[in-house]
Amino acid sequence: MAVFGNLEHISLADLLPLLGTQEGALEIFNVPGQPSATLYVRKGTLCCLHVAGKPVDALQVRSVIGRLMQARRGGFEFLPGVRPKGQSKVVGIPIQKLLVSAATFNDELSEARDLLPHPDTLFRLLRIEPVEDRRLAQFLDRARVLLIPGASAREIAERTGVPLDDVRFYLHKLRQLGMALPVRTRTQALPPARKGLAQRLLGALKKRFYRSSD
Repeated sequence: MAVFGNLEHISLADLLPLLGTQEGALEIFNVPGQPSATLYVRKGTLCCLHVAGKPVDALQVRSVIGRLMQARRGGFEFLPGVRPKGQSKVVGIPIQKLLVSAATFNDELSEARDLLPHPDTLFRLLRIEPVEDRRLAQFLDRARVLLIPGASAREIAERTGVPLDDVRFYLHKLRQLGMALPVRTRTQALPPARKGLAQRLLGALKKRFYRSSD
C-alpha cells in the first residue's frame, strides 16, 4: 500500500527513519527550486538515488539529501516493493549515517557561505595529496583534469554535474589546505619539447657547413 503526504507535516529527516524496515521507492516532488527525486531504500539503506529521472552518484547524494532535508514544501509518496529499473549507480549508504552526513554538510556549507568564492573565479590546482574528507577526495578526483590548467566553479559544475554551491565549497576547502589558489589566467600551453642533444649538434653542424660553403 502506497504512503503519501506533505513535507509541511513531516520532514525528510523524520520520514526516512520510519522507512527503516521497508523496501521501495520514496518519490519527492513539487519542492520549490528542486527537481523531483526518487530514493530507493531497502532495510535501512539508501540503495540509489535518482534526480529528474537520472541516477546520482555517491559524490552528489549528500548534498541532494541535505537540500531535501531543508525543504518545508513539497509532496512525497512511498511505493513499497518498487526497485530501480535498468542500470543505476548503487550508493548503499545506511540511512542514519546519510542523515548525519547530510546535516553536517548543511551546517558546514552554511557557516562557510560568506567565504565561498565567486562562481567565475578561476582556480588552479597547485599540488595533489591525500585528503581525509572522502567527499573532497572524490571531488578532487573528478575535477583534477579541469583544475590543472585552471577552471571556475561554474565550469566545473557544468562539466561534472556537481551542484554549483558544492563546487564552491570544495574549492574553498582546497584553498584552506593550500592545494588550490585563485588565479588571473589559465595555464598557457606548454612550450615545444626541446630537441635532443644529437639533433641540436647536427643542426649546429649543418649551419656551420652551409656558412663555409657560401
